[in-house]
Amino acid sequence: MRSLQSFADPEYTDPGTASDWFAVLSFSVALFAVAFALPMLARYTSGGLVVRRISLIPAVGAAIAGLSNILEDALQLGFAGAFYGAGAAITGLGLIAFTLAIAVAGRGRGRLLAAIPLATLIGWSLFESGGGVLVLTAWLVAAAIAAQATQRAKAQAVPAST
Repeated sequence: MRSLQSFADPEYTDPGTASDWFAVLSFSVALFAVAFALPMLARYTSGGLVVRRISLIPAVGAAIAGLSNILEDALQLGFAGAFYGAGAAITGLGLIAFTLAIAVAGRGRGRLLAAIPLATLIGWSLFESGGGVLVLTAWLVAAAIAAQATQRAKAQAVPAST
């Protein structure tokens, strides 16, 4: 929804209307959501501890960017722009590393999960052109995969009745 709102040309740097405030705050919330979701996704990959640790790089970057976005745009603290830039750079480079780590360290169909951080990077890069729809789609697929894996694990954990 936030990505599609970009076509209404909201004012980020000096929010005045409810639409402008929604644009600033929803983008920050999306960054925080990605920060929490990346390490969770890493648990469902077959890449092991290395992939889990690498997932923390873009997660920390997204959290820094999300907080900095609020400080810079909502609270008008100009110095936070440098922190947003640093967080965005860490997130972007981290998403590339995370994608490669899943693709290289993953096994079998687990390598396909590399498409999720890659789609997140592409969608974030194209955010003002509706890229958030790509990000949403990728994470809905991730949620479906996680739910399926959880159901499979529960089914295997239930002892057979005699």
